[in-house]
Amino acid sequence: MYDLIDRPIATLPAFERGLLERMRRWVHALTLAGAAPAAATGDDAFDAAMRALDTGSVETLVFQRPCHAVVDETEAVVLGMWRLVRADRLAAASTAAAALVNPAAARTLVSAMVAEVARRAGS
Repeated sequence: MYDLIDRPIATLPAFERGLLERMRRWVHALTLAGAAPAAATGDDAFDAAMRALDTGSVETLVFQRPCHAVVDETEAVVLGMWRLVRADRLAAASTAAAALVNPAAARTLVSAMVAEVARRAGS
């Protein structure tokens, strides 16, 4: 995770860069509209993960605007969780989730991340 903080987005691996862009667009849409955007077809798991972060957060989570050129601290933590899920280190991902969101949201968040990783692996 620490290797991601302040890292230029252009240098991220494709999976992480794509996730960060999607997360930022989702949060930006929420900020502008005042409500979470509807999930696009095939984005149910990603949407569930983002809703868990939004509704279950124990503190204010900051995501940058889509045009921001580097990874911020909260974004690095969440991307680190995605890395853990992709590496099948679910206990570590759950521990990280528990630091960001309440217990129910942490379970939802990690489950949604697992489902999204599985969906992308099957594409």
